[in-house]
Amino acid sequence: MNILNIIDIPWYSGVTSYAIESSKGLYEKGHKIFFAGVKGGLPLKLARENNFITYEICSRKNPFVLSSVLRLKNIIKNENIEIINAHTGKGHFLAYMVSLFSNRKFAIIRTKSDDMQPKKSFILDRTQKIITASESIKNKYDKIEITPKLITTIYQGIKIPDISEYSVPECPTIGMLGRLDPVKGHKYFLEAAAILLKKYSNLKFLIAGKEENIKYNELKLVASKLNIEAHIQFEGYIDDIYKFMSGCTIGVIASVGSEAVSRVLFEWMSCGKPVVATSVGCIPEILDKEFISEPNSPESLAKNVLLFLENPAKIKIVGERNKETVKEKYNIKKYILKTEKVYNEAINDITH
Repeated sequence: MNILNIIDIPWYSGVTSYAIESSKGLYEKGHKIFFAGVKGGLPLKLARENNFITYEICSRKNPFVLSSVLRLKNIIKNENIEIINAHTGKGHFLAYMVSLFSNRKFAIIRTKSDDMQPKKSFILDRTQKIITASESIKNKYDKIEITPKLITTIYQGIKIPDISEYSVPECPTIGMLGRLDPVKGHKYFLEAAAILLKKYSNLKFLIAGKEENIKYNELKLVASKLNIEAHIQFEGYIDDIYKFMSGCTIGVIASVGSEAVSRVLFEWMSCGKPVVATSVGCIPEILDKEFISEPNSPESLAKNVLLFLENPAKIKIVGERNKETVKEKYNIKKYILKTEKVYNEAINDITH
């Protein structure tokens, strides 16, 4: 199949990750992959690094969409595109517009891997399939009464990393990895740390991620006010996430929203680490109920971390169980086979 992905955002996100990872798997199976995106954007950069053919279209903020429509029309004709996979709402609209002007028949798939509420739209009349990255996203479509047979949930797959070369923590170490943003709940993580340190004074807490809407200095101030700064290590942005995770005993996701895909949850689990996480996004679909905490509640986070600190044997048992869950349910092979099946169904819909 010749597959054109439209992803008109300039930044890296769960949407970008989902698009790139599925394309890598399909490419390995012999399909030809193309990407259309904005100039200078990270999605196109990553696409090029993976040897995908890329094309530039107008920024999503550009009101003149006709040039992008004509550009896409030529791409579809010249590259014999059979499927357009739109990873954003604007990309979906562009795919629809091209379908009105193109003489070539192609299937339109909308892949939804963010937590924004979709809207019922005439665009869906020319959409063969919708892929949702979790049931929590699918439920948003159910609310607007989209035909169920149009939608398939496909969780992103992940490989089990080799972390044998990395050192293990010398003392109980609780880690949090994610961009610095209020939605990620760093404040509650630090408040939970303060609660835990009253009972276990030998704990260490690690925070890593890129500064976005919060700065590290702000988190350091919170830690100082809680009088726990000696136990908190701020790692900044890191390239090797698995080295970071290997250095942790327990992973924590303290988010108060977001986590539509929660790749970080799969990453912690694939490392064989136990995870304590809040009940947002797709997390309740994946993680054992026993380790799910209430959002905005440092007390709930601390209580669930204590389940492991008070019973150290549980750390290894649950960690290994998490790794097995990823191997069996969230592996790359299943991810790609399910995606390929939906693509074939979409093509079948336009040829029969």
